[in-house]
Amino acid sequence: MRILVVGPTGRTGCHVIDALRSRDPDVSIRGLCRYPETRTRSIEVMPGNLDTGGQRTRAIEVMPGNLDTGGQRTRAIEVMPGNLDTGGQRTRAIEVMPGNLDTGGQRTRSIEVMPGNLDTGGQRTRAIEVMPGNLDTGGQRTRAHRIECLTGDLENPADRTLAVEGMDVVVHYAPAFHPRETAMGTGMIDAAVAAGVKRFVYVSALHVQAASVPGNAAKLAVEGYLAESALEWTVLRPQSFMQNIDVAAALAAGKLDLPFPLGTRQGHVDIADLAEVLAKVTFEDGHALAGYDIASDEALGTAEIAALIATVSGQPVASGEIPVAQLVAGLEAAGPGYAYVAEAALRLNAWQARSGGRGNAKTLRWLLGREPGRFEDYVRRCLGA
Repeated sequence: MRILVVGPTGRTGCHVIDALRSRDPDVSIRGLCRYPETRTRSIEVMPGNLDTGGQRTRAIEVMPGNLDTGGQRTRAIEVMPGNLDTGGQRTRAIEVMPGNLDTGGQRTRSIEVMPGNLDTGGQRTRAIEVMPGNLDTGGQRTRAHRIECLTGDLENPADRTLAVEGMDVVVHYAPAFHPRETAMGTGMIDAAVAAGVKRFVYVSALHVQAASVPGNAAKLAVEGYLAESALEWTVLRPQSFMQNIDVAAALAAGKLDLPFPLGTRQGHVDIADLAEVLAKVTFEDGHALAGYDIASDEALGTAEIAALIATVSGQPVASGEIPVAQLVAGLEAAGPGYAYVAEAALRLNAWQARSGGRGNAKTLRWLLGREPGRFEDYVRRCLGA
């Protein structure tokens, strides 16, 4: 079986690849990594560049030739920090920004992509590979996990076509808060249909029908488009992830601050459980044309989560509430290109404050054949307890 995973180096992608490998260690996996975004102009904003004051140690760089504003582009715009060499031999590997593989705990180094694979013209002779050992989500791995990893633009039909070529299954989940999320999803569906892909697994969101959240509306449109296709599809709808809570950061600060009233109980699911289910529906028959809610019954308030972290770690952790305006302050300062992101984040937060994003665990319990992971299990895993 040949599987395409969109976004293989992100937090969800790491767990997904590990779950697929655990089902079949020899499965062929291709990843489609997105080129960095260029919003409203060709300057890329990288993680860590949203600071609104202080001294930046280096300028954000744009690759030569990427400021064309019309005509036909033969390939997606790529903006990478420090990688502005346009020919000759590269002496070091291109690095992906730190913070893309965090599943809890502290990362000691950034993820590196193997050198020599980012030729900027002509025919690519081989796929970009992720270096072995960089997709580990915790614990000891006994063998290297290599995947074939293409870098492309999810909005570019040529890149989508290249990515799905020869694939049996496509696993797609869109970048969060992207204003063109629907177009990315429907485009991948079109590419999969044209390539004769057998199965399409789409990761949507719990309670996607809550139309006040822009991201939900985008995902619901993709679900509808998928239902109109001739593909054998499965939709997974997870609630908010436990991994959104940074246990190490809370311990370092001695406090857990979340953008909800302290008494608001929030539902969370472990990404590892989502990944296990995703692998199950990918390899097993009987899940075609089905949509599954991926949720736990557990719902905890900020104070309860802080108390749980304190109990497991043996260190005091206070709890507090972040002002909602603080959530989007950095985005608003980044410019008008981030207006949608700021609005989407505010609306999602408002919905979560009202509803708690809670769900029913019956479906997840059936799919896993066990109880879903508890928040305490996640905290213990983060702390190695």
